[in-house]
Amino acid sequence: MKKLIKFFIVISSIVFFSIANAALEETWTVGAGGGWAHFFDHKINDKYFIGGKDYYKDLDRNGYGLKAFGERNFKSWFSLGAGYNFIGGQRIGFKCYNCGVSDKFHVRVAELYGKFAYTYDDKGSDVFFKIGPTYNWLTLLEQTHSNWGGVVGIGTQYAFNKHWGIRAGYDYFYKAGNIPEQPYTNGNIRLDEGLLYVAVQYTFGEPSPKAPVTKKASSKVTQLHTLNADILFPFDSYTLSDEGKKAVSTVIQSANDLENPEFEVYGYTDRMGSDAYNMNLSQNRADVVSEEFSNNGVKVKSSEGKGKNPSVTGNKCDTVKGRTNVINCLQPDRRVEVLVSGQKITK
Repeated sequence: MKKLIKFFIVISSIVFFSIANAALEETWTVGAGGGWAHFFDHKINDKYFIGGKDYYKDLDRNGYGLKAFGERNFKSWFSLGAGYNFIGGQRIGFKCYNCGVSDKFHVRVAELYGKFAYTYDDKGSDVFFKIGPTYNWLTLLEQTHSNWGGVVGIGTQYAFNKHWGIRAGYDYFYKAGNIPEQPYTNGNIRLDEGLLYVAVQYTFGEPSPKAPVTKKASSKVTQLHTLNADILFPFDSYTLSDEGKKAVSTVIQSANDLENPEFEVYGYTDRMGSDAYNMNLSQNRADVVSEEFSNNGVKVKSSEGKGKNPSVTGNKCDTVKGRTNVINCLQPDRRVEVLVSGQKITK
């Protein structure tokens, strides 16, 4: 028994660590077959002395087994199954000199199991290991005894096509029979059954159709956002205001429908002041806005100050008199432009 358990452990280990892909996921398999059965007894002594006579164990361990099963193939390597087995033609008896008693018995086994498989073709042929609980009925001397047990099994199946196949396997039913304690026995008598079988099987059903993958059409787009510097900063300053932070957040949100957007930031001033001063101020303003993008988790591709050129107003303000009026007229030149480019996603 210990050797048999070790054998099953080795087989199951091989299955678990060498799982391959198969073609028959999300299908059902049903089958039926039969074969040779052999029982293993526990706590039946070889000799008894009863009523002044010696009785010797006389067992016919071999018989036949019939099997029916159904399985749901969830994965290429895993199925849940249920089966029903009938085992008969075996006998328990005791004989003595000029006397004896014996009776044939049968065992019925309902099994629920998990089946782990290694497949070797695209039709569903595989080798497998199974394990699970059973509920058993043993009928002997016109009495039926029921109990829980377990099953472990190994086998192989060959698929002629994606529907029809043949299976051969060996199932070991632990505690297939449990007879209450008898005179001269130490505890209950336990019978284990081994069933070597061949079965024909049919697989049906198809995997659920997978939703078609919708290809996303995309085109390169560019968005230009012109931010009023008088809103972003106090006059002649590069300290970003709360309104400026909100403006940056709005630009970020506008790029939500772009794939892998890139951000470029350019700062501009009006013509008032020296070229060097304006270039420095525009760079500082571009950098401050870029820093706010970074604070919101957005990487800026480039941050550049352009100074006073190009001018939006051109020569429009040349005839304006008074410093305040000129400052107001040149307001469109004081700006930060954010160029956003990316792929437009179309569902």
